Amino acid sequence: MSRMFLRVAKVGGSLFDFAGLPTALRCWLDSQPGVNVLIAGGGPFADAVRQADATFAIGETTAHRLALEAMRVSAELLAALLPEAKVLHSLAEVRTQLASSERVVLKPSALGLPECRLPPSWDVTSDSIAACVASELQAQELVLFKSTLLPANTNRAQAAESGLVDGYFVQAAATFPTVRWVNLRGNPVTERPL
Repeated sequence: MSRMFLRVAKVGGSLFDFAGLPTALRCWLDSQPGVNVLIAGGGPFADAVRQADATFAIGETTAHRLALEAMRVSAELLAALLPEAKVLHSLAEVRTQLASSERVVLKPSALGLPECRLPPSWDVTSDSIAACVASELQAQELVLFKSTLLPANTNRAQAAESGLVDGYFVQAAATFPTVRWVNLRGNPVTERPL
């Protein structure tokens, strides 16, 4: 029996004010083979934590924990937008239940995803978390759904330097050969390798 094609796809928090998100995301996913594990970016919820850290200097460890909580809220929102997706709370659940669902929304527990030992820093966002999840699950590809076009011939280091992905992404995705950047707001939707 051949192994199912597994894709980890990060839905950028910047897409949570895009009215066309559910339709655009479904259309894209419907056109792709395999099983999709969706990870929601923190979006405006994580931005509020970032602002609080800038204002009150709550510290990177506390801010990181609160940003993970923000990702849990975003995951709930994503699950509400895609009610056909199964919501799972850990990588262990994903591993055991993949065969029964084509779409999964991964909602991290309050402790995050222990398998992803990432530094508690603003250099680590859902981009790096998605890369870690893709590596842990041995996915065939990682997709980053974003709200902007990736400039032609941009490599991962350049994307990190320009703030298109987080500062830790180059390390988090170092062993991951296939990453696609999809501008889901594009008309038409466009994608490029990263």
